[in-house]
Amino acid sequence: MTNQFILHIDMNSYFASVEQQANPFYRGKPVGVCAYLSPKGCIIASSKEAKKVGIKTGCLVSEAKKLYPGVILVKNEPAKYRSTTEKIFKILSDYTERIEPYSIDEAFLDLTGYIKNFQQGEKIALEIKNRIKKEMGEWLTCSIGLSWTRFLAKFASDICEKDNCLIIDSIKKMEQIFSQVKITEAWGIKQRMERRLNQLGIFTLLDLKNFPVSNIMQALGKPGYYLWANANGIEIEGVRTQEEILPKSIGHSYCIPKQTNDLKYLSAVLMKLCEKTGRRLRESGLEAQGICSGYSLKYGGGYFKSQKTAEPLFTTEEIFKAAYNLILQNPPETKVYMLAVSVTRLKPLAGQLNLFYKAKNKNLCLALDQINDKFGEYTVFSGRMWGMGEQAHDRIGFRKSIAILSKIDQTIYEKEQI
Repeated sequence: MTNQFILHIDMNSYFASVEQQANPFYRGKPVGVCAYLSPKGCIIASSKEAKKVGIKTGCLVSEAKKLYPGVILVKNEPAKYRSTTEKIFKILSDYTERIEPYSIDEAFLDLTGYIKNFQQGEKIALEIKNRIKKEMGEWLTCSIGLSWTRFLAKFASDICEKDNCLIIDSIKKMEQIFSQVKITEAWGIKQRMERRLNQLGIFTLLDLKNFPVSNIMQALGKPGYYLWANANGIEIEGVRTQEEILPKSIGHSYCIPKQTNDLKYLSAVLMKLCEKTGRRLRESGLEAQGICSGYSLKYGGGYFKSQKTAEPLFTTEEIFKAAYNLILQNPPETKVYMLAVSVTRLKPLAGQLNLFYKAKNKNLCLALDQINDKFGEYTVFSGRMWGMGEQAHDRIGFRKSIAILSKIDQTIYEKEQI
């Protein structure tokens, strides 16, 4: 064990709690936040009251109504959740500069150097909980884990009671907790991995901790070492700030309500998906050297293809042309129900332009982004997207999809200029 102090915070029933905080009439009642309110829409978050009656994430709207006819179903509002998350991260940034936004409702904080012991860490954890309730609202609760590794901190927040804090401050306490929980309670071990571990004679976390490292590496390779190291309190990655984490891909998919193989309609939807993808790419200060796009058919099957591009992709038009050309290689012959596009092979934006690259296209695209940032999404948009206002709504990504800290830094900068 080293003198490291890692804190993990996980907001409880986040989207549903934000809705309950915003609307007092929802408080204390089963609430389901949906991607779509149609019968086949999916519950993407449920309140603690909804979970008690069996309505969980992934449940269909029609199933939720059967489980509890009085359930309150709310269409998700990503802008509301992002805004709330930015304010929460602003609170977190008061305690350390090293913050890893693991998802829109989770974060790791490296408190090493800011505190001297776990008692001080517990005081900070309780202070963070109280500040969120006081500054953001009493219905926003969180679970916090504190330990000396990233894995143990998240493990602690995962298994502790909601709106509570759990500290794992020693090997002895770690082993005690390991003996009381199922192996699938550990971060990264689900049913499939559990079966593989069982085949090796590993049935508990203590079994995993005491298993010969060479044997598990021989059976599972690099992932096996990670599991063993985590169970032995050995840090692997540590807390990585947003600037240190480069995403592998950025993309969007959409189940289209008008299921058709009309290329004119599909290209309009695809353009909107490319605009959303391009906005995120440019906001992250990245460019792409790969493209992937395709579709799924209503009656089964589909077509997806990816390829490396000759030139980097940066503007929406560049992304669209590359994605649409892939689809034109195998146009759909029957009705399409889902379109998807993503850019890959991401890298920081290069300062050096290709000799034949038109810089004005890049500058124009950035200028349009600034207009849409100031006056609202799709204030200015490509004519190809005309009539797509109700198609491919904004939605939330759960894993490292929002530039929280950069927005906080910009807010602080703007305040300093006043």
